Amino acid sequence: MLKISDSFYKEEVRLGFTITETMKRAWSVQLEMLDAIMNIAQRHNISIWADYGTLLGSVRHKGFVPWDDDIDLCMFRKDYMAFHTILKEELSMAYKISSFYATDDYDQPNLLVTNRHHLDLGNNPHEKAITNMQHGCPYITGIDIFPLDYVPADAEQLNLISNLYISAYDLAFNFDYYRSTGELESNLLQLESLLSTKLERNDHLRSSIWKLADAIAMMTYENEAADIAHYSRCAVYGFHNTCKKSSYNKTVYLDFEMIQVPAPEGYDDVLSSLYGKDYMTPVPGTAWHTYPFYKVQDKRILFNSKLGQMGDIF
Repeated sequence: MLKISDSFYKEEVRLGFTITETMKRAWSVQLEMLDAIMNIAQRHNISIWADYGTLLGSVRHKGFVPWDDDIDLCMFRKDYMAFHTILKEELSMAYKISSFYATDDYDQPNLLVTNRHHLDLGNNPHEKAITNMQHGCPYITGIDIFPLDYVPADAEQLNLISNLYISAYDLAFNFDYYRSTGELESNLLQLESLLSTKLERNDHLRSSIWKLADAIAMMTYENEAADIAHYSRCAVYGFHNTCKKSSYNKTVYLDFEMIQVPAPEGYDDVLSSLYGKDYMTPVPGTAWHTYPFYKVQDKRILFNSKLGQMGDIF
């Protein structure tokens, strides 16, 4: 098990950016989760790699990008599909696994592993015990795991696959909007016609559309592809955002804080695809989500505390 020194919690300035003790404790939780996930993957001979900001951080900073607050991993699709069950069986019961293959209410095209099921609001001894075990971090934080799929080398096939995937992705991602405008059924009927399939109209419809998008992403075989990609990212930024399949032929290990993480040998190609050729030049404050992640959770903790104080008054 990974051992993290108390000195790691200290507030620190990196590249002029202040990393608070609160964030350091969240990082500590994520690093322990990362260590556990990497060990499980190794036991099952599954290749897993640092991805997105975690890959960038390992190459450029030998650790977290100072203004990043989560960990990203990726693996080949076939391993990704099997990893859901493996993690359920082998991860700590304190952790939660979320994806549209594991939970009905999850609406993102990736697997999310979080450190706990519930936020520590300060009024539950069980949650407090978990917080104490997790470096004094009361928050729900986690690791995103993304599937890598093959991209058709044939231009005609790529055009077909990309258009189908983008249609399914858009319908799943904007499900509530299309339902509110009354356009959901007509768009879904068109997609079903193109794919010669039929989805049940039930409470799990959105999850079924996500799974349909995944099925489209899996249509291309390895021998039909020269490139590999995150299809969900390509749906937003275009299918020119791919990297060479050969980039993942071998794994190298790079320093990341006090541990080492696996990275694709062709990480330059991968990072250039994700961030451009000048990815080695830091741009502070460019995290893809609201920083820090626990800002909203802090509001819930504060609100719960205020309610408790009102209870004392009345």
